[in-house]
Amino acid sequence: MRKRLTVGLGIMATVLTVAVAAQTDVTGKWNMTFDSEAGSTSATLTLTQDGEKLTGEMVSEQGTFEFEGAITGDKLAWVMEIDAGGAFIEITIEGTVDGDEMMGTADFGGYGGGDWTATRIP
Repeated sequence: MRKRLTVGLGIMATVLTVAVAAQTDVTGKWNMTFDSEAGSTSATLTLTQDGEKLTGEMVSEQGTFEFEGAITGDKLAWVMEIDAGGAFIEITIEGTVDGDEMMGTADFGGYGGGDWTATRIP
């Protein structure tokens, strides 16, 4: 009985170690596309991940925006504040990661929203 318990605990410890090691890592550069009622916009996204803390920069025709967010498992989220001609708007980004692809939704601070996708730049 004691031998079975030891083997069972060893297997559980191995599985938990693999699960922790398999944490999604989004660090790097990504090609990002926003699709909304106003059309499609492209951006380059640079992400740095430290555990569940996410920091990044998004560069598009509208400018460069830095942000902080979080990633838990395959779910990520962040908020960016942009200056829209003197009025500051919070853009909330939420999504999921699947390998070298991400997708999700964007809320443009009550001024509409849309979907987004991103692919990792090798």
